[in-house]
Amino acid sequence: MREGIVDDNISYIPKYVQIQNYILQKIKDGIFLPGDRIPSEAEFSKQFDVSRITVNTAIKELASAGVVERIQGKGTFILSPDKNGDKQPFAFASEIKIEPFEQSAHRPHKLLEHGIIQAGPVLCAKLNLDQGAYVYKIVRCVCQDGLPIELDYNYIPLSVCSNHTFDSEALERIFLHEYVRKYFNKKPTRLKIFINTQITRDMDISPLKLEKNAELFTWDNFVYKDTEVLAITTTVCASQLNKPFITLEF
Repeated sequence: MREGIVDDNISYIPKYVQIQNYILQKIKDGIFLPGDRIPSEAEFSKQFDVSRITVNTAIKELASAGVVERIQGKGTFILSPDKNGDKQPFAFASEIKIEPFEQSAHRPHKLLEHGIIQAGPVLCAKLNLDQGAYVYKIVRCVCQDGLPIELDYNYIPLSVCSNHTFDSEALERIFLHEYVRKYFNKKPTRLKIFINTQITRDMDISPLKLEKNAELFTWDNFVYKDTEVLAITTTVCASQLNKPFITLEF
């Protein structure tokens, strides 16, 4: 069996994920070190018996995750753990007190979809999951004059939500941390919010009807129980001047 070709037991894993897992395992094993040039797209295409488009998808997502850096005319190189590319997410608030569920105001959302997906490298890194893990995905939007102006992509590890049957009505009126607090055994203790964060390949932002070259504003809302990440919400909207990011009422 050629190196990089998986056995039948995991053949259901998409090819681009197999390539990503292969590279990540080489990094973990110390075979690929920071600064090393990895095989070319043509080499990976031959090794995994896939198209160059599939390889490009795998490498592009690893580059977005800050695992590798692509340099035109030179190749793709392993990045140091402390170097994550030009677009750096940064903390907006490291500690936010979570109100009791009963005291939270209802915030209307429209539920677009929900179900189990396989998380990509970026999402696995955010949730501290093994590569290829599955999560529950919930997509909601906030509308204005009947049109979506904001999209929420919510992700919960299956280890947290287990066999829970989701309440669609509740998902449309409360924040994710409130839902987790009300319905799950593990209760959130804190949130962390990061702005200027990455969009993952499973996110479809077409409902926003953005103009060509429109700038996006994104933020991640991490839900914690102590140091464990219970869930994450990535919110995406079009950038608008003089629009407050967050409003606090006392």
